[in-house]
Amino acid sequence: MLRKLVDYLEGNLKIALLAFISAAAVALLSVRIVLESWHFIFLVWNLFLAWVPLLFIKWVWEMERRKPAPFAMLMTYLAIWLLFFPNAPYIITDLKHLRGVPENMIWYDALMIFTFSLAGFLTGLYSIRIVHRIIAHRWNDRLAWFAVLSSMVLSGFGIFLGRYGRWNSWDIITQPGALARGIYHSMRDPLAIKHTITFSFVLMLLYFAFHIFAELKHNERTHRYF
Repeated sequence: MLRKLVDYLEGNLKIALLAFISAAAVALLSVRIVLESWHFIFLVWNLFLAWVPLLFIKWVWEMERRKPAPFAMLMTYLAIWLLFFPNAPYIITDLKHLRGVPENMIWYDALMIFTFSLAGFLTGLYSIRIVHRIIAHRWNDRLAWFAVLSSMVLSGFGIFLGRYGRWNSWDIITQPGALARGIYHSMRDPLAIKHTITFSFVLMLLYFAFHIFAELKHNERTHRYF
């Protein structure tokens, strides 16, 4: 019972921390709007999309802990999560917009976008950590790591589709045929392959560090309370 309570409080603390970083990013944007313009208002939408997979998979995890979902339903949940997951690390690509900012705002805008990117990356890492736990809990840790690696590769490709193809997560419903053609052509694009490898490597490296840190904290807490 005590362990469940500690897990619950720890989970809420992480959400609160991520909310704080996200709020700080929005605060920086608000100051930027007052000082300069509304040019970067789209960052709020991108950050909202980064939160969607985390809130969704956390809801799935809470249900899974109470009563495991049927296999087909769980696969559907994980597919929905994967569809939105690339939105979390995608924000880092918004650094490209620094090209057109005024010279006097370059450092402020760089720090602002970095803060949005940090919030996006951390929400993404936390969400895939939950996916890792779901799969390891239902099956085993080896399968969980395979799922994580596959998700990173697909996410790297998804980021390319979003940035260069300008596709959105919901286009799989609104424009499935056009999206399928876009995916087919992108799979033959050398830039897409390089982009996918680079992003998936960085994402996997960050998640591995995030995972190790979380496990060390978990073991320290377990030793302390039990």
